[in-house]
Amino acid sequence: MKQVNEFVDYIYADVNEKDATDLKEEMRVHLMESIAELQAEGKSEQEAIHIAFERFGDKKQITRGLFSLFKIHNNLILNIFKASILSLIIGITTLLGLIWTENNFENNFERIDQAARNVSQIMEDSNFSDEKKSQILSMVEGIKEIESFALYFNPTPSIATPKKEIKDKWETAIEYGDLSSSKNNSKSGLIIEKDPYEAYYFELTYKKGFQVDKLYSIPFGFLVVFILLGLTSFFIKINANRKMLNALLK
Repeated sequence: MKQVNEFVDYIYADVNEKDATDLKEEMRVHLMESIAELQAEGKSEQEAIHIAFERFGDKKQITRGLFSLFKIHNNLILNIFKASILSLIIGITTLLGLIWTENNFENNFERIDQAARNVSQIMEDSNFSDEKKSQILSMVEGIKEIESFALYFNPTPSIATPKKEIKDKWETAIEYGDLSSSKNNSKSGLIIEKDPYEAYYFELTYKKGFQVDKLYSIPFGFLVVFILLGLTSFFIKINANRKMLNALLK
């Protein structure tokens, strides 16, 4: 109905079209229902329209009241929406940071583990020389996560030696860093290898990466907050629009 559409458009003339769409539609429906009821009571179409419009009171007062209510609810919805977006940003940033940290640790450990395997390969012929010492030290010193390294060489490979006696009976071929302090440090990891032919034995300690497994609940918590706040702002918007319009229709 043209007159109803014009009336509704007038009321919401200064309201953003996107924000006012739901309100305009609900007001249009209520007006049409009110006009239909009045016509059912015997009023003419024009009389019904006139009475329905009068029930809304003065248009200027309606507009002022509408903007006041709309602004309050819109500010609340906007603040909740901003909080949800902030939660999303924090959640994603934290998640990416944890993934990067974990991947970085895995990459570092792979380098350390590869270094240990390389030492075994260098010593596989059960002989030790200054050249091998230089090669092993260069490799160990090149990995900053390695805190200490010690290699012991058995002068009598044919004789088996218990692990606890190795340091006393075997020759210390290489020492790098403070092995004793690193071994007692809960933040350090330890790699030990003993040659099956009793030719050599080495210990390597390294810095453990930051344990992030239990921290993944933090970004997921922020993502849950984002969803909850987003749904809250959506339902508040719908309910606010309906309550505002119903108040004007009374």
